[in-house]
Amino acid sequence: MASPGTPVASSGNATILVYLSLFLLLLVFFIMLVAHSTPRDYRVRAVLDSVNHSFAKPPPGATDLSPGQGTPALVALAGLKQLGELFETELAIVKVEKSLPGRVLVAATDTDELFEEGTSLIRRERVGLLSRVARELGARGGARFEVDFLIAVGSEPAGKRRFGDPVAQAAAIGRALVTNGAPTEAVSVGIEPGEAGSARFLFSVRMAGEPRRTGIGGGRATPP
Repeated sequence: MASPGTPVASSGNATILVYLSLFLLLLVFFIMLVAHSTPRDYRVRAVLDSVNHSFAKPPPGATDLSPGQGTPALVALAGLKQLGELFETELAIVKVEKSLPGRVLVAATDTDELFEEGTSLIRRERVGLLSRVARELGARGGARFEVDFLIAVGSEPAGKRRFGDPVAQAAAIGRALVTNGAPTEAVSVGIEPGEAGSARFLFSVRMAGEPRRTGIGGGRATPP
């Protein structure tokens, strides 16, 4: 029993001391983890790249830029951005990526997304997509938008899936784009090595005075 002059710790103070001890123990544990960890440079770079990509400032004047406004470089950025969003909205199976920042955009998809199975007949629900693409091609604001449409010819995946004639399918896309207003000189179509049933739209931008590109996709592309 404590003497009358000895202070007695209250239960509240004892609880606080327990929590402080627990926090200190956890702090020591994490310090030991950090001290014994091995840095991974590639992980650090991945985090930094992600932060830079997420918080990078757009070029001056690029905010809410429409495809026909601004300098040629900004027109190119806005136009390719709009094309990428268009494909991502309209097609269920599509992969959109930029191979050259601000200059080339690739939209890869399956031929079944564009044609009736086993034919070169363009699906009715894709007519609107091609019409909008056609309106984006050509020259404006000091930049010229062009497209190569390439269908893969090669190994066929297992299954009973029927494939149409890739040459006829490529020609059908070219005719549809030109019929809907795309300049003939801005459209090229062809075939390339790859897995049967896959297709790519390769959109490129060239500035005034630059020579016309030839077959940026690595396949055999010719005017429709």
